[in-house]
Parts: sequence; structure tokens; C-alpha cells
Amino acid sequence: MTVAKRSRPYHAPRRAEQAAATRDAIISAASKLFAEHGYAATTMAAIAAEARVTPKSVYTLAEKSQLLLLAVDRAIVGDDEPVAMADRPEMRALLAADDPEAQARLAAQLGAPTLLRLYPIYRAFEQAAATDSALHDAWRDYQRRRRSDVRRVVRAVADAGGLRPGLSVERATDTLWALIDWHPVALLVEERGWGQAQLVRWLEDILVTLLGPASDDCRR
Repeated sequence: MTVAKRSRPYHAPRRAEQAAATRDAIISAASKLFAEHGYAATTMAAIAAEARVTPKSVYTLAEKSQLLLLAVDRAIVGDDEPVAMADRPEMRALLAADDPEAQARLAAQLGAPTLLRLYPIYRAFEQAAATDSALHDAWRDYQRRRRSDVRRVVRAVADAGGLRPGLSVERATDTLWALIDWHPVALLVEERGWGQAQLVRWLEDILVTLLGPASDDCRR
């Protein structure tokens, strides 16, 4: 009687590592080229050449529009880990703090490096959304999500007693959402030569301006 051999699960850690390295190289190349040249001027062939992979490898990973979104997602959190910003330790610490000024400092320290990574990609994203219908819908979705993230921080500040009298959570959210975007950051970095330390102080100034003893109206 023939005894069948027990099948073993196939593991290919080296292949998985190579695939991860290829993915990283492609997203890094796409991020660099989108930031430097914009969406329209960046071709898939150029991304492949920058990443030192074949064009087929680039297309296998994603289409051009999806590569832009992968670049945006990486810029937002700084890595490719499947953990949302709201679930990261630094954001949890910010939301859990019970001192509004401490929250402002934490938000500035978290926001400055994020904005430095994000603003060149967001510029390409907004420009692409003006001509690409699929990216237009994605842009609107990202703006809704960005406002939701801002509101979460404002709500935490309000709960800690840190919105000035007469300023509602919704008004403060709209103010921060509109002010802290890629446009002013690009001006400050590219025209004024600002670095991360200056951006931290700028964010602190904006956030602290909204702080003050809370009134009943602030909690609506």
C-alpha cells in the first residue's frame, strides 16, 4: 500500500521580502516623481526607471492613479503599516491628554513632520483631481477624512476645556481644516525656507490661538 506524503505549507520568505522591497521601491519612486514633477508629467516608465524595476512590475502593483493614492497614504502616516493615524500611539496620547496646551504642543509636534512629507504629494493630488474624474472623487473623500481627523482633535481639546468662549467645535474644525493645508506649508517651506522646527512653532501659534477657557457654547 502506498502511503501518501503529507503536504507541507509552502513558505517563501525570501520571495515575500523581494516583493515587499519591490513594492517599497515603486511607491518611493512614485512619491518622489509625483512630488517633483506633478501627476501629469510622471509616466509609469519613469517610475519604473526610478525604482529600477520593469514597467510590468509597476503595472502589476497598481495603475498610475492608485500609485498616487498609495503615495498619499504613505505620506500621511510615514510608513506602509496598515494602522490608521487615529490608532497610532502618538495620536492616542494627544486625544487622551487632559491639558489643552499640551494637546496643542502634541498636535504641532505630530503635524509638522506629517505636513513636510505630505504637502508635495497633496499638491500633485489636487492638481490631478482637477482633470481625472476618479481622482476627483478620491480627493473629495480625502478632504472629508481630513476634516474628520481635525474634528477629532478639536473635540478632544473642547472636552479638555480648551476652546475659547464663543468658538464652537464645528467652527474651530473648519478654521483649522482650511488653514492647515498644503498651500500655506508650501509657501512657508519653498518661499521662506522654513524647516520642521519653525513649522512646529507655527502650528502651536495657530492652535493656541484657539485655546482658552471653555464656555457652554463651545461644547455644542
